[in-house]
Amino acid sequence: MLLDVDNITVHYGRLAALRGISVTVEEGEIVCVVGPNGAGKSTTLLAISGVLHPTDGAVTFDGKNIAGMSPEAVARAGISQVPEGRHVFTTLNVEENLRIGTRMRKDRAEIEKDYKRVLELFPVLAERRRQPAGKLSGGEQQMLVIGRALLTSPRIMTIDEPSLGLAPNLVDRVYEVLLELRRNRGLTLLIVEQSSERALKAADRLYVLRSGEIQLEGKAADLQDGKRVRQAYFGFEEGVTHEGEVDF
Repeated sequence: MLLDVDNITVHYGRLAALRGISVTVEEGEIVCVVGPNGAGKSTTLLAISGVLHPTDGAVTFDGKNIAGMSPEAVARAGISQVPEGRHVFTTLNVEENLRIGTRMRKDRAEIEKDYKRVLELFPVLAERRRQPAGKLSGGEQQMLVIGRALLTSPRIMTIDEPSLGLAPNLVDRVYEVLLELRRNRGLTLLIVEQSSERALKAADRLYVLRSGEIQLEGKAADLQDGKRVRQAYFGFEEGVTHEGEVDF
């Protein structure tokens, strides 16, 4: 098991944002965590990356408990996070943004090889490498932050809402790249998504998170009809109406 999130609880003050959730990721897998707004999806990634520290449970990466480690130490261990909202340094150009991802590395020859690979993967970044990142489109910025994360040389990449705010054709392109990274480079991916339909197409396995608890987990191939996913996502069965709710 490459990543094992075991029964963690995370609090914001007195509020329990996560209550005893467990998520596992095998090396080479694509695992998606889906759920509505406020479900705790981003909190899960922040607990893995070291930004938040669980009040209970363990986060184990490659056999080592990393719960409580600093974000920098987690990144050095091989976990790279692509945060929600495409956080780019708007006044720096594309190349400068990308090279920020190499700041913890010392292997200069490999860095240059990886930098060239990222530009090959995202030709638009090569074309605009001297352009301020703030002038890129939303889709181009998403490619930039993925490229920057790749330059940390991660063993696993966690990505928070890669489709947020993007046009459907750009979402398709982002996911094509993610699938290519797994297929050609063996990169392990843990993706948080609001769209269960999108997640089912991309993932090997799926978790549905609602109100800080795991409601459903399983292989994406076994959940393709979407019925159990929607029931877990919304918290009621299709075709069963309650006051104030819409009948599917």
